[in-house]
Amino acid sequence: MFRYGTIGGNHESLDPAVDYETVGGEILQNVYETLVFYNGASSSDLKPMLAAEMPWISEDGLTYNFTLRQGVMFSDNKTEMTAEDVKYSFDRGLLLNDPHGPFWMYGAYLIPDYYDYGMASFDSAGNMVMTEESITQEMCDAAIWAKGKYEVQFNLTTPYAPFLSALAFNAGSIVSKAYVEEHGGLTKAGYDHMASNTFGTGPYVLEEYKVDSYYKLVANEAYWRGVANIKTVMIEMIPDTNSRIMALKNGELDAAYVPRDQIGSVENVEGLMINKGNPTFNIDFLGLNLKINKTGLDPSLTNVPSDFFDDRNVRLAFMHAFNYGLYINETMQGMAIQPNGAIPKGMFGYSDDVPKYNYDLAKAKEYLETAETNWVEQGFKLEVFFNNGNTARETACMQIKAGLEALAPGKITVTVTGLEWSKYLDYRKDGQMPAMFLGWAPDFADPDNYLQPFYHSAGTYASMIGYSNATLDAAIEAAAVELDPEVRAQMYEDLMYDMYEEALFAWTAQATNFFVGQDYIQGYYFNPMFSNLYYYDLDKPDTLDEE
Repeated sequence: MFRYGTIGGNHESLDPAVDYETVGGEILQNVYETLVFYNGASSSDLKPMLAAEMPWISEDGLTYNFTLRQGVMFSDNKTEMTAEDVKYSFDRGLLLNDPHGPFWMYGAYLIPDYYDYGMASFDSAGNMVMTEESITQEMCDAAIWAKGKYEVQFNLTTPYAPFLSALAFNAGSIVSKAYVEEHGGLTKAGYDHMASNTFGTGPYVLEEYKVDSYYKLVANEAYWRGVANIKTVMIEMIPDTNSRIMALKNGELDAAYVPRDQIGSVENVEGLMINKGNPTFNIDFLGLNLKINKTGLDPSLTNVPSDFFDDRNVRLAFMHAFNYGLYINETMQGMAIQPNGAIPKGMFGYSDDVPKYNYDLAKAKEYLETAETNWVEQGFKLEVFFNNGNTARETACMQIKAGLEALAPGKITVTVTGLEWSKYLDYRKDGQMPAMFLGWAPDFADPDNYLQPFYHSAGTYASMIGYSNATLDAAIEAAAVELDPEVRAQMYEDLMYDMYEEALFAWTAQATNFFVGQDYIQGYYFNPMFSNLYYYDLDKPDTLDEE
């Protein structure tokens, strides 16, 4: 048995077509599989997974033809994965078209005029209803062909440089058509079932989960690459940091999430190993909501208007009220750098020339004074949130509180509130957080996976904060389809300058990795694209693997 201790938090969904966060992502990564996947520790080298070989790609970049592995069984060891399952997996995601989900990364390049279409609706009986705003089955049939039992073709509407990388993300997981149809198919009942149940070809099966407590994975006895060495995985939610670290030190856990500010409590501890310093593509940020949904917010804690952050001067004040250096040096223990935008350092499209916002309270005060309302003179109350157990985000909230309250003591009041992960996600999705501290773990290693979600009007975070900019939309879309690397790199540098001027997000840290586990763990490696751990590659001595 392998026991991993985490801060807690439940999945948003277990449906690959819907889930777009890392708690569910870790489960999906271990129970489902994609056509292609990452080769070991590399974030750019892909290998065939459910595909028998890497695809044939047409010279114009519009056609991808995959030959599938034969004899791959779903976890019941009765149902074989075929081209019909691949097509069905993508069809159901495109037809649902959840605006807060991950399927934009396929729909935008498989469906003509994709952004003109909305999310599917269901009638009172739970059947999917087609409207003028719906993606249709005919559109899906034009985009994805099952050409035989083991051959699938994707027909793109425009070239998309990172399409293969996008297919490696959890959203591209292959589900069983027979299983989904048996449990409701393309109805509300079918989607609801898939939100809380799994049935994949991956190395593990989700045997049990208990809300706010644990996930239990067991080895898939039908797994086509051979049964996993670790037969049972327990992902245990232990919100209290001290309790989690103590359980790790006592040997009750094989590995655990340890906040960077707690490195001193695990360094030089006999029996523990630390893997750190590898650059990640994860970035932390403070997002500002231009259209605050004040429903459910306590008016005694938040009295700003819904369009508070629509004023760029207010946003600029927040950019300069956060102490980036203190956060990186103390909270992140120096294991991070300050980003200068959404594209992380080390990724294609990054430019060192783009400036960063700095901690400058005098400048922050000046911006608040020159806003449409002089907020230094009038004062305001604002509630900011973090997810319980995430001490780094709690500290970040306290730092923005300190910075803002220093601008007008007694007039500006910031309240810091912790929420359980599921409620935090609900607040985020419903636009109820005026300002949100979060992190972004990329779906695939390409700048489009940062710009589209954060700055495109139809993107996950842009839509959540009420941001829309048609000019920027067009520039983001053009950069995504440009196949000349030099031209594309310049397009992204130009976009980084545009993003700096918009001041929608304060990019607080780009972390290096920090993993703590028992020193007997075998097979661990860091890949910046993984949702935490990929358990199939891990092992531990037989004498320690007793269930």
